[in-house]
Amino acid sequence: MKNRIIFLGLLSLFSSLLFLNPGCKSKNEQTKTPPALRVMTIQGTRVPLSINMVGQAEGIPTVEIRARVEGYLENWSFQEGSIVHKGQILFTIEKAEYVNNVDYATADLANKEAAWEYARLNVARLKPLVNTNAISQNDFDVAVTEEKQAKAAMASAQADLQQAKLNLSYTTIASPITGYIGAVQVRPGNLVGRSESTLLATISAVDPIYVNFQMNENNYLSIMSWVLENKEQLKGRKELQDNKTLPVYLTLSNKQTYPYPGTIDFIGREINPATGTIALRAEFPNKDGLIKPGTFSEVTLILGEEDDGIVIPQSSIQPIQDKDFVFILDSANNVTRLPVLAGQHIENMVVIMKGLNIGDRILLEGYQKIRDGMEVTPIMVKDTLTVPDIIK
Repeated sequence: MKNRIIFLGLLSLFSSLLFLNPGCKSKNEQTKTPPALRVMTIQGTRVPLSINMVGQAEGIPTVEIRARVEGYLENWSFQEGSIVHKGQILFTIEKAEYVNNVDYATADLANKEAAWEYARLNVARLKPLVNTNAISQNDFDVAVTEEKQAKAAMASAQADLQQAKLNLSYTTIASPITGYIGAVQVRPGNLVGRSESTLLATISAVDPIYVNFQMNENNYLSIMSWVLENKEQLKGRKELQDNKTLPVYLTLSNKQTYPYPGTIDFIGREINPATGTIALRAEFPNKDGLIKPGTFSEVTLILGEEDDGIVIPQSSIQPIQDKDFVFILDSANNVTRLPVLAGQHIENMVVIMKGLNIGDRILLEGYQKIRDGMEVTPIMVKDTLTVPDIIK
């Protein structure tokens, strides 16, 4: 009987606690409410069929500016790292010695010209005399020889003057091309050109800019086969009518598409047996100098278009340990993390090569607070993503 009384007392106490805390049930229900997050149903859009490779920019030509005569460097007249123009004065070397050399060579030439003129006149005077035997043939031959020697000495003096003028011109160094100039290697006041042509700076042309890249043998054969099979279709492509090659596009390291297409201007003569690749080079306009020599970028060769390609926002891809994932929703609105193969980056979008299908629902936010199997309340966002019309 005593145990029964104790049991009834505890039951009454628990019942009272439940009635005193009515918020417990609503709080538990609240924690179970799925979070509301934005979700997009993939509709599919037109995307380019492309092959992507890594390329590196090269300035052609790249010219080393060197001191060709010995002297003290006086000054330079440009900003390091800026664009210089063909014919622009870059460096000056102390020229007093070379001015003197020109003056000396000029005076020496005048002296040699006078000697030759005297020898020439002497031959002219002696020629009638040798015909009348007034002088010996030997004396006349000596005069003729001296005239020839004087003429040769004059020619040598002319060459010395030209060389002196040439050396003087080397004291003023102008840019042979238009392009970016690097850092100055020798500061004013230093002796340059002694026993060697001292490197002063390097200039690389940047407009156009060239991008070197490697294509594997399979892709190369696939492209050439595709071109042969689609000859008639390609005849209607404007860029092929003008340039006779497939257009090439660049995606810079900041994931932005370079606005100007390029054309392939070089294809290697052989497949490299060590790497199984062939070397190619594309030429791009670069009027503003945005692309500098050495810049790495993604090179994209456009073959055609796919009508129902899959494009998603770049922000919806979550990189984990060198792999890309997206979060999709099943029919019960539960989240699943799915690996995908990302292709070309176009502006703030990514072309998905493998892993997603049209009609899949992907999560657009909340990646830090969700996990596999978690239920969410979808806030549907319309898929309006379109790829810019880069194929004209």
